[in-house]
Amino acid sequence: MSKELSDYEIEKQKEKQLLVRNEFLYNGQSQGKYNIPIIHKESINIDEIEFLSYVNTKINDNENRNKTIHFFTYDWKFEKVYNKPVAELEKLKQYKYVLSPDFSIFTNMPLALQIENVFKNRWCGAYWQSQGIKVIPTISWGDENSFEFCFDGVEKGSVVAVCTYYRENCEEEFMAGYNKMLEKIQPSIVICYDEPFEAMRGNVKEFLPTTYEWTKDLNWKDIIQFKWEKKHRNVSGLNPKDFKYFKYDDPYIKDKIVKCSICGKAAYQDQYGNGECPNCGWKFSKDEEAFEKDMGISYPMLVSPTTAREQYKKGLPFKATFEEFLNGLYFYSEMLFKYDGVMYEVFLKGKDMTIVFCSKDFQQEYKTREEFSAKANINGILIKDLWDKVTFAGFMYCGET
Repeated sequence: MSKELSDYEIEKQKEKQLLVRNEFLYNGQSQGKYNIPIIHKESINIDEIEFLSYVNTKINDNENRNKTIHFFTYDWKFEKVYNKPVAELEKLKQYKYVLSPDFSIFTNMPLALQIENVFKNRWCGAYWQSQGIKVIPTISWGDENSFEFCFDGVEKGSVVAVCTYYRENCEEEFMAGYNKMLEKIQPSIVICYDEPFEAMRGNVKEFLPTTYEWTKDLNWKDIIQFKWEKKHRNVSGLNPKDFKYFKYDDPYIKDKIVKCSICGKAAYQDQYGNGECPNCGWKFSKDEEAFEKDMGISYPMLVSPTTAREQYKKGLPFKATFEEFLNGLYFYSEMLFKYDGVMYEVFLKGKDMTIVFCSKDFQQEYKTREEFSAKANINGILIKDLWDKVTFAGFMYCGET
């Protein structure tokens, strides 16, 4: 006869199960190198989808039982669906469909945490399915380093959801992951929360964010104005007076006062650490000292901060040394310099990184940096020997023509 477990032992087992989360580890219920739980393909009627944010869910929500729950909001607002899954289950069971929770995957997040957030996304979805809820997997990704695991745990041919909300200026990064998702999952339908990018292929269905549902009452002219503002609200250099529905926030406005690392006077910096000094003209980016240490140059000036400080003390204009120019070549691959009124190009070619030095009148090629330094010339004069007479040196297309 089996011994009856005490309340303490039952609670202990529950807590252990929440710790190990191995319900879907066996019997083909997980996928990939990291044993990501599988959300199985569901039969979804897209015409029935009407979104409701998780933050607006509640017990006995009779009014919204036909809604589909999404988690496109801050992670801290829905962490409890993973941390306290049983307590949240009955509330979520009320609704028509539930998207798996969109735990964030940021490119600057440690890879271990990115993997964990994909696991949490799929575990919740798999758990809810096991309890009778119809689940639509939400797919998100970081950079290509996340592609090894971020598409695991979703059956091929599934209806999936993606989000372009607040990603208007991230199309290139978004599309890299989106195209990889199409290859890996081959979704039957892609639910896009907010306006799709034009490049998005597949059976894409657009859904207006719940935040913007009021725009349904706008006339067509105002809708055009609204969409333009939404797309351009974070574009640099626009006029705030052109915005009616959004507060225009120029992300590159230099409104923070900092000390110039070259002349010591007041300089102005944007939220990303990029700035300019009105006194000496130094243009800088975040972590310029570390960049010099690693690369021997700076951005966008090319000349290193160490060289710039020496030139400022001597009253000289900022200009990269010949060695800094070569450092820039191996970082940017394409460089320019001006000598005696003529613009010259230097760029790397092919897998062996042959250095090509040319103008409209000639072309020279060198196999190594050392050979270029020892032999590259203009009319028989080595470039390194005429460098003092070079009036511009920078990476290609950085302002000089």
